[in-house]
Amino acid sequence: MSSSTGEKRQFRYTGFTLVETVVTIAIMSIALLAISQALAFGLQHSSDGISQARTLHLAEAYLEEISAKKFDHSTPPGGVPACSATTIACSSSGPETGESRTTYDDIDDFDGLIEQPPRDALGNIRAGYESYRVEIDVRFLSTAEFTAIGLDETTDAKRVSVQITPPAQDPQEFVALHGNF
Repeated sequence: MSSSTGEKRQFRYTGFTLVETVVTIAIMSIALLAISQALAFGLQHSSDGISQARTLHLAEAYLEEISAKKFDHSTPPGGVPACSATTIACSSSGPETGESRTTYDDIDDFDGLIEQPPRDALGNIRAGYESYRVEIDVRFLSTAEFTAIGLDETTDAKRVSVQITPPAQDPQEFVALHGNF
């Protein structure tokens, strides 16, 4: 057909305009940035589960070691008669003179213990925990704590707190209560 018949030819272009291309690139770059940040966050925290499991294992080891000891230096084997404010006086916190970690014989001996790196009951460094820190606090329960857990003040109990600080993380506290029996 010729243009003499009065018809106009229309051309149809296929493809993207410059504006569409720029908008597509901008959207893709934002999406890629979000994906890369999510991956970086995941990589940073991928070892958190392992660290938490190791921290829990270390706390359990210390709490089990402490739980195997007598309630107090003044309490005889078997716990009868138990030390208290009305019968035999309980000993003070901390190890007795001349005691070392390998000779601790009651819960109070662990009060104030700080180890970095952590050690086992024989004094050996715990392999794989060289960068961890352990702090232990032992004390009698307060009156408010007795009431909160449903005990009366004639029952002596101690609160043992084991605080574990993994490398480059915040400390985590694990608490156990021990009765005088």
